Amino acid sequence: MPSLVVFRWLRFLGAGSIGLVGITACSLAPCLSTLAGRPAQAAEAKPLLVGAASSLGEPLQALAPSFASSQRVPLPRFTLAASGVLQQQIQQGAPIDVVVSAGEKQMDQLEGAGLLVAGSRRVIAGNQLVLVVPSRSPLRSLQFGGLDSIAIRRIAIGDNSVPAGDYGRQTLAYYRLSEAVKAKLVPMGSVRAVANAVAAGHVDAGIVYKSDAHNVPNLRIVAGAPEASHAPIRYSAAVITTSRQTKLASTYLDSLTAPQASQLFRRYGLLPLPVAAKR
Repeated sequence: MPSLVVFRWLRFLGAGSIGLVGITACSLAPCLSTLAGRPAQAAEAKPLLVGAASSLGEPLQALAPSFASSQRVPLPRFTLAASGVLQQQIQQGAPIDVVVSAGEKQMDQLEGAGLLVAGSRRVIAGNQLVLVVPSRSPLRSLQFGGLDSIAIRRIAIGDNSVPAGDYGRQTLAYYRLSEAVKAKLVPMGSVRAVANAVAAGHVDAGIVYKSDAHNVPNLRIVAGAPEASHAPIRYSAAVITTSRQTKLASTYLDSLTAPQASQLFRRYGLLPLPVAAKR
């Protein structure tokens, strides 16, 4: 819109000639936003839609206000679910700008389908796999190798849509327990559901991420899975090709690998990865 319109609008408000000289060269939208005390980007930007693994919900939501403030945009909106569920939603056209997955398999399939912006994929954090029991359970010395004991009747584990479940089954295979404990396994739709089931005493033990054990009360970690027992646990993030805010989405990904994010991930029991692990 030409500057003349701005001039007339300001004259209507009774602005003085000194003020007019300083701003009549700009278009209407930036001038109005400046007068309102905020940049035009904040008024026009829509919230980023982030689909994230449920085990990352708390730290991502904790980081959201500083990102929104620094970029002067609305708070990101989060869809938290199992990584396999997020993958299906994206493949079915869900309006997601950024995906953060706990499984490389799901990201590989999205990338293979051409649904990730080329070059945007990166690893932002890692995690550890642990065996947990209810905090009041007498099974304080339980180890992965002892899950075939008759004292263990039910073991909660993520189902096939949950990467933590995949890592858990790899660990059971490492200990050659796959068949021995098959009938005891209680598959669940998210790693947080597994943690909650153990904390409530609905099962005797469960296999979860260490971060979930820290963030759910009434859990006791009794053993950690050896690194050699499963594939590396890596949280990968990328921009979705159908996003209408790819620039802002890319900036958001940058914020997830910043020192502030790494420090917060540590507080939530996650493992910031060395630079060599990021792609």
